[in-house]
Amino acid sequence: APPTAGLAGKTKILAVIKADAYGHGMLPVAKVLVQEKVDFIGLSNLTEGVALRQTGIRTPVLLFETTLPEQAKDIVDYDLTPTVCNLELARALDKYARQQGRLVDIHVKVDTGMGRLGVWHEEALDFIKKLSRLRNLRIQGICTHFPSADTDRAFTQKQIRQLSMLVGQLKRSGLNIPSVHAANSMGLVGYPNKILNLARPGLMLYGLYPRPELEKKIKLRSVMSVHSKIIFLKRIQKGRSISYGRTFIARRPMTVATLPIGYSDGYLRGLSGKADVLIGGRRCPVLGRVTMDQIVVDVSKIKNPR
Repeated sequence: APPTAGLAGKTKILAVIKADAYGHGMLPVAKVLVQEKVDFIGLSNLTEGVALRQTGIRTPVLLFETTLPEQAKDIVDYDLTPTVCNLELARALDKYARQQGRLVDIHVKVDTGMGRLGVWHEEALDFIKKLSRLRNLRIQGICTHFPSADTDRAFTQKQIRQLSMLVGQLKRSGLNIPSVHAANSMGLVGYPNKILNLARPGLMLYGLYPRPELEKKIKLRSVMSVHSKIIFLKRIQKGRSISYGRTFIARRPMTVATLPIGYSDGYLRGLSGKADVLIGGRRCPVLGRVTMDQIVVDVSKIKNPR
């Protein structure tokens, strides 16, 4: 099962693998999720959705970003589920689906405080009623987004109440929408709620904690490690400098190793002088600035480093 399944209980999982699965690789992560029978996959946009479909994966895919009306054809043809928050897109989808004799599943984005995409929650009831009259659309989900689940509990709880009120209004109007979702990783852990029956973990899928203190409550394991090789060893004497800006000056004789990895490979420049690498199971500090394609580390305490 997906790594968050134990936390979610009976809540369905929409695994977020947008932005190339947070840099982990969309396709390999998607293949694992399909094997684990994840309920839904979440992606940013149409380009990502088409790329995934072209690999043969048929798991339901929700596109988080609203799309343009002229993209309706690709959404329908590639069997993707769009997020809808304007009538122009909804009508374009309905028209093309009707021409093809198809039904299109959609989710409706409601803004309860993010201030980005979505129809304002006060206007959502009337908006969804209008969508319900478009016969070739099926409203399968309603969602909102937490801007500060990790820092503002009161505001997040208010958002949940607003979404819950809307769901109640919809039910009284005869509109029962199957999926209600808002919870990202922090929302899943910190705000269990019966109204939310679909969770959208992102960070936690990859073993990352949305807040450091959660490490005491739940156990996650990082799904990625980065490996390199030592390409050069040298001894340096006290007073010698390393890398650009000469930000590191040796205070003693040292043995240092150069590794062929840098910020062009995604090893952040902000880690300069702050990070360690593991060599033979021992921590070796990064010395000086991370450069485009190389770093230098202290291996003085390691016998025969390699």
